[in-house]
Amino acid sequence: MASIIKPRKLFSTRSSMSVEQDPIRWFRTASPYIYAHRNKTFVVSLDQDALRPSAFVSIARDLTLLHALGVRLVVVHANAGALQVKTDSETGHPVITARNLETYLEQTGGTTQRLLAQLSAGLPNAVSQSSDLVAVSGNFIKAQPLGILNGVDQEHDGIVRRVNHLEMAKSLDQQALVIVPPLGYSLSGETFGLDPTVLAGEIATALQADKLIYFIDQDRLIDDAGQAISELTCAALDPAQWPSLINVLTTAQKVVSATSAKCHLIHPEHDGALLEELFTREGCGTQIVQTPSAQLRPAQLIDIHGILALIEPLEATGALVKRSRELIESELNRFWVIVQEGLIIGCGALYPFHEGAEIACLATDPLHRDLDHGDRLLKALIASAKAQGIDRVFVLTTQTAHWFKERGFEATSVTELPEDKQALYNWQRNAKVFFRTVS
Repeated sequence: MASIIKPRKLFSTRSSMSVEQDPIRWFRTASPYIYAHRNKTFVVSLDQDALRPSAFVSIARDLTLLHALGVRLVVVHANAGALQVKTDSETGHPVITARNLETYLEQTGGTTQRLLAQLSAGLPNAVSQSSDLVAVSGNFIKAQPLGILNGVDQEHDGIVRRVNHLEMAKSLDQQALVIVPPLGYSLSGETFGLDPTVLAGEIATALQADKLIYFIDQDRLIDDAGQAISELTCAALDPAQWPSLINVLTTAQKVVSATSAKCHLIHPEHDGALLEELFTREGCGTQIVQTPSAQLRPAQLIDIHGILALIEPLEATGALVKRSRELIESELNRFWVIVQEGLIIGCGALYPFHEGAEIACLATDPLHRDLDHGDRLLKALIASAKAQGIDRVFVLTTQTAHWFKERGFEATSVTELPEDKQALYNWQRNAKVFFRTVS
């Protein structure tokens, strides 16, 4: 099932929080992602839309910034000219022939040089006027002819035979950015044009990359109901649902299924899309994953700081009872959390009593409140109660009564609470009491 959230633009003028509006807060929010992405390998595919002047300069600057933050980058680019090799083409005719091979090579080489020039430029407002980034390219790709299809020789249209990932990795180890044009070379010395979308997927698989990034002509995939999709699992993805993106989606599905990589789909004309997708919780595109990125599990010691950060705003409003770090640490075995990319976005606890058990400290991150994380936590806590032989759970709430009523809880009085819980009841807070039978 696809996770769906409303698109947000943290880098746009419509943003609720941009770098310009609150740089310190933004940097603090992004810092866990900066740490998480350091020394990770990303393969970025630049299609023709990403190579347009209106998008190209901004994307190149963001690639330079990613490299400066310690990301190991492989950039696969399309040919900015008219000749485009597509393995899913239905024309039956070759794109690259003996007659136009030189033209294709000139166009592709020119695209590589344009990319090198932009990567060599300094970042806006940077202390240094030029980038220290070193980019390399080479004969990393061995190719073979696509062959004869339906009786037609595809001439210099090729497919990837092998990726020299060991040499590519050596360049990355030396902090170089690797540029790969849509070209491959055969053992017989021939040159073949390659589909850059498929090429990026082959490289991501060979390198066991952490992320594969494609640019598409929309902010997010849109489902049949017109809702924006923030995340899709490989099992839920049906590439045929988006015919214009079938090549990208088929390749993404193949790569993510075969590796631990995540694939991100973002819009090239969305200024700062790379940064927003990679360094904010809600992102701006669609990511394709093997399993849902938000993982539900019992809490661990490393989660204490995240739990505190999540519940402190709710404690300030009175929605939750205040808990100290020491209390959470001593009761950590009662907590469950939902973790997304190392960040706590949901938590809840189960406190057994002589008669029944209390579900408490149930909270989700505001940016993810439209998803089903609260329901997932509630189900986990009820399942935990059932496993302990508890047949009744209760909650005390000041602000979420209707949410619990919608999930089968019934109102009751304080006198129906276990005696030891009644003794702890805060009459000044005056929380409502609800119970539910565990079945």
